[in-house]
Amino acid sequence: MFNHHRIPWRIRLVDAPAEPGGGGTGEGGEPVDWQAKYHEAIKHSRTWEERAKANKKDADANRQAAEELEKLKESSMSDAERTAKRISELEAENNRYKSERQHAEWARKVSEETGVPANLLRGDSLDEMREFANQLDQYAHPKPKGMPNQGGTPNGKPDKARELDWANQLFSNL
Repeated sequence: MFNHHRIPWRIRLVDAPAEPGGGGTGEGGEPVDWQAKYHEAIKHSRTWEERAKANKKDADANRQAAEELEKLKESSMSDAERTAKRISELEAENNRYKSERQHAEWARKVSEETGVPANLLRGDSLDEMREFANQLDQYAHPKPKGMPNQGGTPNGKPDKARELDWANQLFSNL
């Protein structure tokens, strides 16, 4: 019934001769030592792995040295310098809080004006927030389009009127 002894032409058997220029020979026709190439690639990989580990150790050592230097600088500062540094840090934090409060106030104001929720508003200034809110409102609530001939007079008579005219003409002779 089935002919299992016949092998399709597209299947290459294991004992088939190597194709010319195939994967078994090098440039000069001599066989390639794949095991040696494998071990060479592993050796190369190990070299780069060792270099990466050494770089990580150096980076950790540099980070620790930087932290120690920072501690040393802080310990060598006078009380006036430490106080000045602390004041500048607090002023920066205070300015950040003020800008966040201003941003929230603008968002609340624009939200009341446009009806867009404050948490959806984006922008760094009041004008940018208003513009974004208007764009968002137009997207969320598109203006309805009117009918094509709105406000004008109809073209021709309605269908019912035509039928009545035809019936009147039909029975007008009686």
